[in-house]
Amino acid sequence: MRKILFLLLMWPTFVFSSLVPLEKLIRHADIEEVKISPTGSHLAIRKMHEGERILVFMSIDSSEFTGFVRFRGKEEVGDFYWANNERVVIEVMSRKADLEAPVSYGSLYAVNYDGSKRKTIFGHLAGERQTGTRFKKAVSTYAHATIIDPLPQKKKEILISTFPWKNDWESKGEVIRLDIYTGLKKSSIGLPQIFGRAYTDGSGKLLYADGTDKSGRPQLFFREKSEWHRVKNTALDSATPIGFNPETGESYLKITRNSQTQALIKLKPGSETFSQIFQHEKSDIDDIIYYPNSYKPLGVYLQPDYPTEHFFDEGDGFAPLFRGLKKAFQGFHIAFTSFTTDGSFGVLKVHGDRLPGDYYLVNMKSKSVDFLATSAEWLQPDQLNPMLADSFTTEDGLQVGTYLTFPQGSNKSHPMVVLPHGGPHERDYWEYDRNAQILSQNGYLVLQVNFRGSTGYGQGFYSAGLKEWGGKIQQDIADAVHWAIEKGYADPDRICIYGTSFGGYSALMNPIRNPDLYQCAVGYVGVYDLEMLYTKGDVKRRDRGIAYLKKTLSKDKDFLKVNSPVHNAGKLNLPVFLIHGEEDERAPIEHAEMLVKEFRKEKKPIKTLFVKNEGHGFYTEENRMKLYTELLEFLDQHIGVGASETQSSEG
Repeated sequence: MRKILFLLLMWPTFVFSSLVPLEKLIRHADIEEVKISPTGSHLAIRKMHEGERILVFMSIDSSEFTGFVRFRGKEEVGDFYWANNERVVIEVMSRKADLEAPVSYGSLYAVNYDGSKRKTIFGHLAGERQTGTRFKKAVSTYAHATIIDPLPQKKKEILISTFPWKNDWESKGEVIRLDIYTGLKKSSIGLPQIFGRAYTDGSGKLLYADGTDKSGRPQLFFREKSEWHRVKNTALDSATPIGFNPETGESYLKITRNSQTQALIKLKPGSETFSQIFQHEKSDIDDIIYYPNSYKPLGVYLQPDYPTEHFFDEGDGFAPLFRGLKKAFQGFHIAFTSFTTDGSFGVLKVHGDRLPGDYYLVNMKSKSVDFLATSAEWLQPDQLNPMLADSFTTEDGLQVGTYLTFPQGSNKSHPMVVLPHGGPHERDYWEYDRNAQILSQNGYLVLQVNFRGSTGYGQGFYSAGLKEWGGKIQQDIADAVHWAIEKGYADPDRICIYGTSFGGYSALMNPIRNPDLYQCAVGYVGVYDLEMLYTKGDVKRRDRGIAYLKKTLSKDKDFLKVNSPVHNAGKLNLPVFLIHGEEDERAPIEHAEMLVKEFRKEKKPIKTLFVKNEGHGFYTEENRMKLYTELLEFLDQHIGVGASETQSSEG
């Protein structure tokens, strides 16, 4: 263990001289999650096996496998939870029709660690024939389930919050107490609003429920005398419950006010007057650090640039232990996935820009650490490229964060690929990024930009991007490119832009706005006709989706045309490559087909890669290999360093 920790501490000083073959970088992670059982006797491990996610159980004492779950067919293992010391509840993922990538439809499946007593306990497949018997049986339920309380004191039950399958997406769900062995509903309580869920005190008592109205405005409700009541303090409407202190009866919530960053607050029992515990000047709260096996928050995770933590409660020695582990794994992000009921053992995940994830068993009393598993043993951190955080200030005074991943060698004058993120109301993080590694391993500097409208930097920064999809957001991206050139990082004559989803939109819209800045553009499952968002795809299927578009984009047809690549194709005078899945529901392939049609009208060449059975992003390793092989060839042709030829000879 000392040797492992020494190597971890030394990783940042290694010289990066080895090229990682493309086939290693496109692979799915082997180990995706590890969680310990309540008494510490077993581990549950979600892993990839022959292209499918399965769950395996291992005895900690003997290191022998005791059971496994493999659904086969179109189902795979999603997230999972130890409901008691012998039984695990699994969120089932399914492939829709012929779609390659699995998604969750809310079904729950339960199994013992020896592989016995397998049963679908909730969802459309939970129903059983009931002829010839008077005993109650589980029934089919067409709804999505979220586990909101594992009810540790109730060994055979969990609490779930549901969202019904309805075409209008406007039906209210319910809170169900569910038997994890039979699938029977013990009780149910309706939810007060659409598109929300309930929150408990960690011991089964319902405290809050949230949701949104038809315009997408958030609402918060509290539970009193068996009834839901809307909070009177409108400042709490945007608050999200995240914890509870059983000793004081205080509730903890995240709240966003005006143009500020998120704050952590607490409410006394029966009160809507809150006191603030913590607020960072730049970063929203990324996640919560809890006392082991409790809903009591001790601190927060933050992502202002590099990930960091802040503790406001020492937690009876937990905070000092966490700091010690952080020091031991210096330069990486750490988080516990699970603890034993008595808090004596925990599973720690260590990850970062050059580490998809390693898992360790931590003895919380002796403070010893033992290695358990690695997510991708074929990837060596000393062969991967570090991601560096930086920022610049726009003309109107906004600080915009960037991440730079350099190829091996110097940090000066590289061919550069700009990689705008999707959303647009999402963000990039300091983490292992497949695109950044593939491109930088093949000789390209990668620039990622958390432009205005990105989440994680406060309400003011988010609001600055509303209705600026083709405007100030694109200006931020272009300003970041100029910043990288001025710093001497990028060769101004060898710059390409490549993005996914909204990033695909930006990959086409930015060259339209800045025709002399790029030598090529690549759109991957992008949105190219903004008006089509109102008529095709899954966003328009619900009132809240339309309300989101009106709020963040526009309904004005002239505005939509001016800011759509389809209606500005004549301004694109550079090589363009479009990549799309033919089963994409978020950005239907008609977006790409219309852009191709416009290019042909203009008698301009355009390269395409359209793949059957893939959706909003390619899932299979075979299709990923084809995508990145053709992408590297395209980049090499227009700004490149001959990396694809080198790659093929190395691989």
